[in-house]
Amino acid sequence: MLKRLRLPLALAVTLLALTGLRAAEPATASADVPELPPRVVSPTDKAEFRRLVLDNGIRVLLVSDPNFNKSAASLVVGIGGNDDPFEHAGLAHFLEHMLFLGTEKYPDVSAYSGFITANGGYNNAYTASDHTNYQFEVRHEAFPEALDRFAQFFIGPLFAPEYTGREVNAVHNEAMRHVQSDLRRMLNVRRELYAPEAGESKFSTGNKTTLANANADVVREFYHNQYSAERMALALAGTASLDELEKLAREDFSAIPRRDLPVIPREPIFLPKKAALRLATIEPVKEIRELYLEFPIPPTRPDFASKPDQLLIALLDYAGPGGLVQALKDADLATKVGSFTWERTPGYGSLFVAADLTPHGQENLNTVMATVFAYVQHLRDAPFPSAFYADQARIAALQETYEDRGEGADLAADLANNALFYPLAVAERAPHVWGAPDEAAYRKLLARLTPDNMLATFAAKGVPTDQTEEIYGTAYAYTETTGEAYDRLVNPTTDASFKLPAPNPFMPSEVKLIAERPLPLIDEPGLHLYYAPDVEFQRPQATLKFRFVPTRAIATAETDLLRRYYEACLADALEPAAGDAAIAGVSYSINVGLEGFDLTVSGFGDSPARFARYVAEQLLTFDVTPARFASLAESVGRELRSYKQTEAYRLAGDRSTALLREFYFLPDASLDQTEQVTWEKVRAFAQNYFATGKVEALVHGHLTPDQAVAATRAVTSAIGAKPAPADALLRRRVLTPAAGQPLLDIATIEGVNSAYRANYLLPDDSPTTRAAGQVIANFINEPFYTELRTKQQLGYIVGSNVVNSLHQNILLLVVQSSGYAADELRQRAETQLDALPAALAAVSDEEWTTLIAGVRAQLEEKPKSIAEKADRLFALGYDYEGEWDRRQATLAALDALTPADTAALFARVIDREAAAAAIVLLDSPEHTASTARPSFDDRETWKKKQNYR
Repeated sequence: MLKRLRLPLALAVTLLALTGLRAAEPATASADVPELPPRVVSPTDKAEFRRLVLDNGIRVLLVSDPNFNKSAASLVVGIGGNDDPFEHAGLAHFLEHMLFLGTEKYPDVSAYSGFITANGGYNNAYTASDHTNYQFEVRHEAFPEALDRFAQFFIGPLFAPEYTGREVNAVHNEAMRHVQSDLRRMLNVRRELYAPEAGESKFSTGNKTTLANANADVVREFYHNQYSAERMALALAGTASLDELEKLAREDFSAIPRRDLPVIPREPIFLPKKAALRLATIEPVKEIRELYLEFPIPPTRPDFASKPDQLLIALLDYAGPGGLVQALKDADLATKVGSFTWERTPGYGSLFVAADLTPHGQENLNTVMATVFAYVQHLRDAPFPSAFYADQARIAALQETYEDRGEGADLAADLANNALFYPLAVAERAPHVWGAPDEAAYRKLLARLTPDNMLATFAAKGVPTDQTEEIYGTAYAYTETTGEAYDRLVNPTTDASFKLPAPNPFMPSEVKLIAERPLPLIDEPGLHLYYAPDVEFQRPQATLKFRFVPTRAIATAETDLLRRYYEACLADALEPAAGDAAIAGVSYSINVGLEGFDLTVSGFGDSPARFARYVAEQLLTFDVTPARFASLAESVGRELRSYKQTEAYRLAGDRSTALLREFYFLPDASLDQTEQVTWEKVRAFAQNYFATGKVEALVHGHLTPDQAVAATRAVTSAIGAKPAPADALLRRRVLTPAAGQPLLDIATIEGVNSAYRANYLLPDDSPTTRAAGQVIANFINEPFYTELRTKQQLGYIVGSNVVNSLHQNILLLVVQSSGYAADELRQRAETQLDALPAALAAVSDEEWTTLIAGVRAQLEEKPKSIAEKADRLFALGYDYEGEWDRRQATLAALDALTPADTAALFARVIDREAAAAAIVLLDSPEHTASTARPSFDDRETWKKKQNYR
């Protein structure tokens, strides 16, 4: 899927999501709070905030909102991986794991997670460089008891010795799951190049080697020496009143001990300045060609009101005329460019500029870097970008007023972090609001982007290497170069094409709420439109969703290959305009699939309608130069060739989809044809793809019916497809395996991990089956996870759920392991699974009531934004053929369920003699391969023999 992010490469998102590395700031006194613009509250925003500090020093941020679907809490402590003892690298992360494994008040290892799951909730935690965040969400009625269980983590943890060794294995498995992650490998190479006395030089994830001596006493000592109330912040979010939330906070968290620990000094010693080009070349696992330039910078969160970091990142990422992105693309040096900041500690951070290079870019690495420094020099010489700043501030104000702030664990985690990082008086606003610009802060940040303050890493196949990184065995080389190469970066050639961003054509012309209107409907052979005005959120926003459904004739492996190239070329062509649209508050996503072309655009006022028209007009008219296509095609080819390095459990997921869906081709299915792909073939694909089919559309929000119809007609006209008969359209059809004859896909894959994935098909899509499926999913989640991950230590990835593919409901089981073959994983998973129907039948009345309440809370979750509601309406209208009361029917069926009937359904679904199942077993070369090996060498021929519906 192609989705517009702030970074074209989504580099910051990927880095922070994979590593849990989020920015951290010390709390600032209220007297130091800069002036922010007044907050404008949406008519439908019912949230109320309260801030307080408990007697033990915990900073607390409360939010009460009657519209929340779940109640949630998060506690953050200002201790992270940088604080590990050098002899126990990964100890902070290991401590995070251990806190989940029993407390004095609730000693059962599954007491906390089991309670959360049974009540329809979710829990998680992450360890960053200088803080650790714990969070959960649960149905409202269970919130008080969940809080009591959660608070015990920080009052009376057990650190049971019998689980210490097991959890070291869990941490090790977590590290091992990333053996084939080139991002992790790059981070570890950087770690070895940082100053050895710096916290950044430690392997903060930890593994069996670094934690070999981390017994229960070591963990307990670290906990008592580092975890203290004055280093913590807490956020509670729920429908309870602020008084009730404050009462819960005081009752449950006041007992956390305050130890009055000293403030930890955070000095930027990890990368001292040096007048040389410092470059590490890295041999990757996948066929990537990625350059990262890192610059240590001062902490930026103290300047949260003027956002100098966000302003600079927006300029570096600007993809329009005169920007760095276009300069690197026009010179055929890069296919994607992005930048981001990482606030490592309260004392310093890093700014990264990253690029996916073309072959020409690899040959001219110094030119790429010189271009970056030339653009930085242009920004230094240029006036302060006041108009560009004003656009960002205007959209940020609209987003604060009208966009959904989120809910649940994610919201609580963000608020807890904010309460620790920012002045408590403005904690919920600080990350989002743009106040008065501060040119001095902006110039100060720009001044740090110098060659002597940079470490560069470049990962590509075949680069020089002479060293081996200790954790993942990554081959790399490191050089420090002076002379002409370095001087070229210090004094880059001036580029006259650089200029500040031009006026933004996608800024909303007006933003006003529109009164409720009647619902018009277009129903024509080649076009269908649902129009749903917003009467719930009262925000001057709209979401437009379009799906073009092609005909079945296009469903070939060749077409699937060509659509990947088309999507890459389209993304590249749209990027300059998409950058302007993003600044104007427009978000969009595009997916070019065999089952349809999907376009979703959201934003304020009439902006999304204008951008949707723009995108549609480009679909068949944009062009690509031969040189540009060669670079993009080479990038797509590398990605396809690297697919085999995908994490094992994800490969198993893709192969499951390929087994069960009529038309689904694995990304590497046509590797032998990639060299024959040309722009002419890709353009011909687009013409053929959009030639015949149907447009399905939904407009929701604050556009008038006339505006909705006009936008839909414009998009349909730009596509220009001829209508197709309903039976010719490519609608998803899925396979139902024969009872007791599971489909098996068994293969040996690359990497150190094996994976088992089982897909048990539920018998139908009736409301009763859907309701029972959700109860089963909530019931088995905790025992399946606890037994296989916590007790048997099979691997870090262990999961179960009930998912659906349109009208097909599937009980899904997944285990990934670096220590066991797939057959062993299957045997252990099935042994555990077989015991669960009887356990479900035997639950007490109280446990059954809790399970039903948990599922009800999940089913009753309301959309939190116009965009989210548009997604739901579109799915109900088109994917479920207008089944508008689908949730209500499931809720009604939920009330009629009994434990016996639900357990009986569960038993039938997994019965070896009667189950309809698809099972994928993927073995690492390091494990004993499975023996019974069905041949899927000609998978598509096999699939043609199956019956789909």
